[in-house]
Amino acid sequence: PGQTAPGLGQEQTAVAGMPGMMPGMMPGMTPNPMMLMGMMMCQAAMMKVAIAQQHGQGGGQDGGAPANPMLSMMAGNPMMAGMMGGNPMMANMMGNMAAGGSAGSTSSAAPAPPPKQKEPEGAIDPDVRELGDYFNIEDRWIKRLNETMKKRMDTKEQDLAKLYEVLERARSPTGLLTVKIGEMECGQFVGKIKPDKDVERLARKFKLDDHVTSRLTELVVRRKAQKEEDLGRIEQHLRYCKRPSAMATLLAGRLLEGEVDEIPDLEEAEDIMTKYKLDEDARSKLREIVEKRSSDQKEVLVQVRKHLDASTYPSSMLCKIARPLIDGGGGG
Repeated sequence: PGQTAPGLGQEQTAVAGMPGMMPGMMPGMTPNPMMLMGMMMCQAAMMKVAIAQQHGQGGGQDGGAPANPMLSMMAGNPMMAGMMGGNPMMANMMGNMAAGGSAGSTSSAAPAPPPKQKEPEGAIDPDVRELGDYFNIEDRWIKRLNETMKKRMDTKEQDLAKLYEVLERARSPTGLLTVKIGEMECGQFVGKIKPDKDVERLARKFKLDDHVTSRLTELVVRRKAQKEEDLGRIEQHLRYCKRPSAMATLLAGRLLEGEVDEIPDLEEAEDIMTKYKLDEDARSKLREIVEKRSSDQKEVLVQVRKHLDASTYPSSMLCKIARPLIDGGGGG
């Protein structure tokens, strides 16, 4: 016991060192190709599992580079070391697998960001769709509005706020929207903006509602060069009418729609009001005469003066001749 049989150690050494032999094979045995192939496949499968486990743990010890699973398996598996030492093909395959596993680990550490999804062509802006649903606008006009709004993204919020304001009062929201889209396309549409200080003063003085204030604000934005004259003459007319909000809307609309180039000046008419001490009704009628007969205002006012000079009650006379003059006649 405890002694080695003579010659046994030398035989094992010779066997282990024989080229092409695998550990555990007897001298003179011919390697079975099927067995070799099966062992190679088994070792390959083991390598994949080891690489996956190593990668799943996030690297090697102490936060360093991941350990090489090939070296670990070879150190703990003499049979695999012997196979690789005696079979260059298997050694080469195992080396490629280890390199592939390492590359896969490196590439998977920094996954590429997903490609940004493009907005579907022809998609309707949710805010535009909401406006269309609210006013029950035909789909073809919503699509046209959407295309127009794409060119006005800087003023989108103000534009939509203005559309809600004007369409709310429209008898036919779809019809008015088509007009407003046209204004946008030719650069005439003005979104909802903070009122001008002079417009705010006018609104407080005559207690104009928000819609009228917005309309006047649009007027001064679109006619900046004529702002002082426009507001001054509108204020003249508001002094002598019974419904200032309605009158302001009417006069601003005529300017904005291009029906007139300017509001008639009431300066001469105000001189007549003062000279003949006309009452409220007579002043309102005289304002209306000037508005309707702006093209021949001077001639008409000359006739008015003649009638008032010959009358004992100028206010009553003015009311009497107002209708013929408004209708285009000579006042009798």
